[in-house]
Amino acid sequence: MTRRMDIEVTSTRPDGSFTWRQAGARAPKGSGPAEVLPSGAKIGDVLRADIEMDMDGPVILGLSPIKQRERNVTLLAITGSGAAFTPVTEVSTNRRTKRDGRSKDGKGPRGDKRGPGRGPRPEAGTKATPRTPRREFTPPPPELPKRPRATRLRPLNVHRQAVLEALKPEERVLAEQALEGGIGAVRRAVNKQNDQLVKAGKPKINADALVNLVVELLPRLRVAEWQDSVDAIEKILDTVDLRDLRAVVAKSNDPTLMKDPNLNAKRDALRSALERRQATEMQNWSDDLRAAVDVGRIVAALKISGQPPKAGSRPAEDVRARLIALTLEQLSPDSSPERWVIVLEALAFAPIHNEVVPSAVPTRVTPELTATVQRLSPAIPRIAALFGIVADPKAQMPRPLRNEWRDKKTKGAGGKAAKPARPATAESPARPATAESPAEPAPADTVVSTDN
Repeated sequence: MTRRMDIEVTSTRPDGSFTWRQAGARAPKGSGPAEVLPSGAKIGDVLRADIEMDMDGPVILGLSPIKQRERNVTLLAITGSGAAFTPVTEVSTNRRTKRDGRSKDGKGPRGDKRGPGRGPRPEAGTKATPRTPRREFTPPPPELPKRPRATRLRPLNVHRQAVLEALKPEERVLAEQALEGGIGAVRRAVNKQNDQLVKAGKPKINADALVNLVVELLPRLRVAEWQDSVDAIEKILDTVDLRDLRAVVAKSNDPTLMKDPNLNAKRDALRSALERRQATEMQNWSDDLRAAVDVGRIVAALKISGQPPKAGSRPAEDVRARLIALTLEQLSPDSSPERWVIVLEALAFAPIHNEVVPSAVPTRVTPELTATVQRLSPAIPRIAALFGIVADPKAQMPRPLRNEWRDKKTKGAGGKAAKPARPATAESPARPATAESPAEPAPADTVVSTDN
């Protein structure tokens, strides 16, 4: 199919050809014979080309100069009168306003919106009395001390890589499977490959021999994996998350690791570091909880009390009593249903969830408040009884809602709401479908077999 295009001549070649590109662009571009160039054409000229697209690219069929259209326009010159310009001054002739500055309908002059019967404006030097008191804005809540975010552990891959490189190729495949999912991953991979072999009419792989080989490799792999974690945790020992530090210390009690006397020094050092870090975090937790109670940040105090560094830790008795009293003040009949929802979401996961019993339900009960009490009833059965809700003693304890999920549910934001994992009942709380959950390791597609 032939098309027209404006092209620019970019160069000429000794072999009698020239190169071109589309005018004002880099592509399309190509070459053509110099015979199709008009006489006098030179590099940089823009020509009108008839181009046909071929499998090898654009082919020039003909070239012609671009005709410039001449505009025959006659312009009129404005000479003017030559007189000097005199600006115009505007004077208002509005006669509706009287001499005293008030209009016929009794209202003040233009811009005075006080209306009739308000009296004259205050004279200069006098202070006008406000009609209503100015609105008082609620001051922001006091700030709490912010602790630095804990650093999550990212194990290295030095010792494990050294062990894998020392193995045979067939053993390395099995070792990589064992590192990902243990012996179970190896068994699943072998069973999957055997199913494929049966469909193809081939003999099965001896799974017992492969599993026995993995069992022999596991001690070396576990030691290498623990050493990689230790090398990484030693660099961030003062800021590492306590959960990661506890996990590494717990793995050190593996019988396989206990047999290696070279690991005893690192094991003892990690246990001492765990005790020191745990004591420091417990002191910080106690200080943050007391600071939140002192400034009246009741929701923050309830959340802090439910997240101690050591599971099962309880606040001090004096802080505990003040926390209960402040919570009861927030759960008064005069408080709004929205405030009840916020406080109950934090109270349900605090250590005092069974000790707080309000005197009565709020004066206005909304469907959202009823649904919140229904979901949290296993954790706050005494408060649920005030709303006429009986908690099932066999129901599972609820889980905290994510902030963004609660905001979407409260405000009714646009878009599809996340699908809960199970119905929002007293037995199971509603959870967003986007909540992160650990994924199971996928079995490998192939496993290298060894000869028996």
